[in-house]
Amino acid sequence: MKPLDPDSMTRFMSTLEKSYDGLGGVGCKDQIDPRLISDDELVSELVFSMLVWESSVEHALRAVEKMSEELIDLNELRVCSPEELVSIMPARYPRTLDRCQRLITILNQIFLRENQLKLAHLREMNKKDVVEYFASIDGLPPFVSSRVILLGLGWHAFPIDDWLAKQLSKHDITDTSLNITEQTHRMERLVRANDALRFYTLIEHWASDQRAPKPSSGSRKKSSTTRKSKSE
Repeated sequence: MKPLDPDSMTRFMSTLEKSYDGLGGVGCKDQIDPRLISDDELVSELVFSMLVWESSVEHALRAVEKMSEELIDLNELRVCSPEELVSIMPARYPRTLDRCQRLITILNQIFLRENQLKLAHLREMNKKDVVEYFASIDGLPPFVSSRVILLGLGWHAFPIDDWLAKQLSKHDITDTSLNITEQTHRMERLVRANDALRFYTLIEHWASDQRAPKPSSGSRKKSSTTRKSKSE
């Protein structure tokens, strides 16, 4: 296992802050109208985080739009078959069937526990109990629980999934020999609580760009020429 390297993280985040100035520190309600998902903000954050998991915010936004067009609410979603939900999702969505199976299972577990799709009561619990609550939900990725804890509840956490771990390993920040739970704990130790929201959301923007198709050399040249013209 590679040792933690705070200096690598500091250098990397300094680069991201220059590239994505002003884009750090956003939650679900900053990216979409959460009422498109649920009138419960934590349920909205959970569903949106499930759509971002091993994917990107851009994919998640398109999925929310499709779901809001085809489904009345999350109660209709939770009684869909996985195959029905797959047919609603945007084309070429990463891990579509697995994602749909998990999302339906997760929502049904919440409904059985709470007799409704509400998670507002988590705000009255301490972090340890919330972590245990999420850990007891079958199929809920650590990335999603961490993202809800960080973006929805404002507590220290650092969401990490296989995609982020792979990308960050190229900058000597993560160690892909560790499992995701270990990676999550490692990042929580590496990033201070006061920096977690800003650092994570900057990384989220950066990771989305890593998924975007690389422009051809001709496109890069044209783009460079355009930027030069605008600056003159």
